[in-house]
Amino acid sequence: MISIPKYAKRWAALLHERAIAILVCAAVITVLAFYSMSTLSVSTRLEELMPENARSVQTLNEVLEKTGSFASVQIVTKSDNPDKALDYLKMIKPEIDKLDWVDYSQFSEDIELLMQHKLLMLDTDELLDLEKEVEDALPVYLARRLSEAVGADVSVTLREGDIAVSSKQPVNQDRIDDLTTSLREPPEKERLFTAANGGVAVLVVWPKPGYEGLAASKRLVDDARRIALIENSPEEHGVEAGVAGRIANKVAQFNAVISDLGVGLASAITLIALLIGLSFRSVIAVPLIIVPLSLGLLWTLGLTAIVIGGLNLITIFLVLILFGLGIDFGIHNFSRYREERANGAASNNAIETIVLETGAASAIAAFTTSFAFLSLTLTSFRAFSEFGFIAGTGILLILVTMYSVFPALLVVMERFRPQMIWKEAHSRKAEPARIPLVSAFTEYKYSAAITMGVIAFVCLFAFNLSFERNFKKLEASKPDTLIWATNEVNKVFGSRHDRAILSVDTVEELRAVREYFSEKIKTDQQTPTIEKTSSVLDFVPPPDIQDTRLEIIRRLDIRANELRHVDSELYEAAKQYLDIDTLNLADLPGALQRTYLGEDGEPGFLIYIYNLFSMSDNKFAQQFYDDVAVFTVDGKEYASASEAFVFVEMMALMKADAVKAILLVSLTTMLLVFFFTRDLRASAIILFPPIVGMLVTVGMMGLTGLPLSIMNMVILPSLIGIAVDNAIHIYHRYKQEGENANIAQVMNSTGRAAVLTTMTTLIGFGGLITASMGGLRGMGMLALIGFTACLIITWVLFPKLLAYYGRKNQSADAQLVSN
Repeated sequence: MISIPKYAKRWAALLHERAIAILVCAAVITVLAFYSMSTLSVSTRLEELMPENARSVQTLNEVLEKTGSFASVQIVTKSDNPDKALDYLKMIKPEIDKLDWVDYSQFSEDIELLMQHKLLMLDTDELLDLEKEVEDALPVYLARRLSEAVGADVSVTLREGDIAVSSKQPVNQDRIDDLTTSLREPPEKERLFTAANGGVAVLVVWPKPGYEGLAASKRLVDDARRIALIENSPEEHGVEAGVAGRIANKVAQFNAVISDLGVGLASAITLIALLIGLSFRSVIAVPLIIVPLSLGLLWTLGLTAIVIGGLNLITIFLVLILFGLGIDFGIHNFSRYREERANGAASNNAIETIVLETGAASAIAAFTTSFAFLSLTLTSFRAFSEFGFIAGTGILLILVTMYSVFPALLVVMERFRPQMIWKEAHSRKAEPARIPLVSAFTEYKYSAAITMGVIAFVCLFAFNLSFERNFKKLEASKPDTLIWATNEVNKVFGSRHDRAILSVDTVEELRAVREYFSEKIKTDQQTPTIEKTSSVLDFVPPPDIQDTRLEIIRRLDIRANELRHVDSELYEAAKQYLDIDTLNLADLPGALQRTYLGEDGEPGFLIYIYNLFSMSDNKFAQQFYDDVAVFTVDGKEYASASEAFVFVEMMALMKADAVKAILLVSLTTMLLVFFFTRDLRASAIILFPPIVGMLVTVGMMGLTGLPLSIMNMVILPSLIGIAVDNAIHIYHRYKQEGENANIAQVMNSTGRAAVLTTMTTLIGFGGLITASMGGLRGMGMLALIGFTACLIITWVLFPKLLAYYGRKNQSADAQLVSN
């Protein structure tokens, strides 16, 4: 082992002499950290987990510049009386429109112009078929109307084409009835956002640009809820009301994350405090350990705000992880301090011991674990690299607080209430605590063989490990109110699958891309993934196509003139659909312009590519990604955007970086352990718990079917940190005791502290299994499996490894003496 620098003694002396000054300095740093934390942002967007140069992220950002927010707040109402549902929205609309963030709101869309031009929107072939039907049916229709007028059979001969028909001539009467009925109906002027069977209505509220952030989204949803659900009392108007939409979903997910984190942290602190208090039988142990740990966490978050700027969906839970990793130092320090004081050491000598001896082991463990985490910054996956930076620096900062604030607090407490710290320990000096069941099994003759057999059996299932491909399973359960509102909105707009969005510069490109996908839909019969495309061309055909269709419509108009004196009512009804001119983009309603042209001032056109299957499952998302994400038309490469594509690339990057991350963490840990011990055999013993613990954990995941995900994967390097930390502390204490070291006594002092640290971490993560978020439940389950495996390996096998190590050293020493 390398020695701790000599100035550590000076630091120990300074801690004893200047405890108050050190605490004041810590308080100042904490205030600065708080100030820095005020700028810390939190994001639950998937894009924040990917490198900024990832193609899917760049494409999505480019499209968002064109589309703007393109997410709305949807206020839905339901009533047994269809009029009441719509009337309530009409009543609250003026209040909604007064909000400073509202661009506009609508419970209907203006479609009169589109309906008048509906013939223009038919395909050319459909128009030709319609013309043929009219040419065949019109003479018969005229003959029948004349027959009805004169009361006798009539034969009609049309000069054009010399066509002669009789009123008795058979014809497709159903088709004639359909045509005449559709012509007689006046064009629909307004399409209400209501369900087909009535009773449900939706007000779509579009926010202004600049309200895409999470804080703004919360405000949007809160304002909508306040007006729609509270201030206007929908129950008094005989309606049910709710708020749905993508923005509401995003806010609900964030609220669930924060709630789970808060509950998890509160329950962890409570249970860990109870465990520490009961284990040490000391109330003062709780603040002495948790206060410096909390300061270290605050310093870490302050540094994170400066260097990274925010937390993502993964790093937001680092508070829990660092809480579990950092509390180890406090437990080992407090345990050793009480032991030294119980053995008669003075306060200053006891502090010197924890700085020089326990501090040496803690420093080795901290630097080993920290550098292992920091090695993750070499990966491309931001979820790993940012996690590695925050975890690595966090462990070092907690180490600083545990060897500055913690001993300073001890000194202050010793000056006022020393008996609260070590008197109890003195009365139980001869009876170190034991873990009855584990201790009994450890003392069993074949415990090591049985444990290794179980480990070998479990590791066989490691090959069954799978990745979670369905991102929906990682999300939080939606509140019942949001589920109800979403289901009601789906009755109005339908429940569509995800879609990809593509931005092109010209109409010619838009036509070429649409034709490309039309052909792909026709020809891809093996693994079809595309349902249809939608663009402005569905409403405003290109000029040349409009000219072709208008020629057909004008011919139909000529035919309609023959109705003028026979059925003037039908003639007038038909003229409103036939007497039309070309349609321009500026003629479209504002909502359609926003949808297909994007934000004002942004050139180009948008095309939406709808998929056949839900992209929640990464298998289907991958197939859709292969067909749509990147493609070439007329020699030009195009890239479409979708959040699902980000997840597809994320899974691929995570799988690739997972191996890299594990190798980096493992290699860094091995090198540092050897650097600190300078002993291959000792390094192997210290590394045994993390290696075997990792194998057992992966095997148990394969055995139980627990998949690896982007969220629970961060537990694996934490397992290495916990196992290495405990092994180093126990080994360091064993070496301190010298040749006659009593392994049982070492395990019942430092080993007991190691077990306690593992238990506190296990409790901290164990509370996550009740979280509403599926990813957190998976994290909690993996933590329970992994930390339990580390606990058993540390307590059952590590003492036997130390005994083996001691015998080998004695044998080597004896051989050296004989030589």
